Amino acid sequence: MDFNKEGILYGAGRGWYSFVKQPFELDRQPIKKIVTAIEKKYPLLSFSIWSMEQLKSFAHHMLARFVTFVYLDRDDMSGVYDFLRDSGYDVWLNPRGNDARKFSIGEKTVVIRSSITREPLSDRVANIEKIVVDFFVEAAALNLVDEDEYYRTLGNVLTSGRIDIGALLNYAKRRKLKTKNLIERIKST
Repeated sequence: MDFNKEGILYGAGRGWYSFVKQPFELDRQPIKKIVTAIEKKYPLLSFSIWSMEQLKSFAHHMLARFVTFVYLDRDDMSGVYDFLRDSGYDVWLNPRGNDARKFSIGEKTVVIRSSITREPLSDRVANIEKIVVDFFVEAAALNLVDEDEYYRTLGNVLTSGRIDIGALLNYAKRRKLKTKNLIERIKST
């Protein structure tokens, strides 16, 4: 029996398969306003963006405040930081170390980070594969959620729509993550 032809298994990227038929659909509404503002000010700027608000329906605990992440070239970070700060956003420019320990989430919190090569994205908006990897990194770096909450969110994402596991793992490797735990969690979902 060919499970692909029978509609039982579906390709999920580079040797991975899923029982989930529908591709994952990402809600772009939470980032629409900030994407439009950045594009209007910097029409030729290359960037990627995602928000924790896009994950709120997949989290176990209800998130009340959200962080939006903007990834762009290092040379463009300060200019976009100034623009967003002047536009009323609570902006953090690449918080690490002491800044990360002081990090808090306000009403319109944005974190600006340096872009990662070959990020999975579409029209400047991060794909779900990028989001779940970045969320793992940022959850630890900025103490956003604990590891168990992250993995519950990941499990809910994985069962809500089919994602490209190959792209997710390739991006995780570019982020220098050890993928063993991630692969075990994916397989157990």
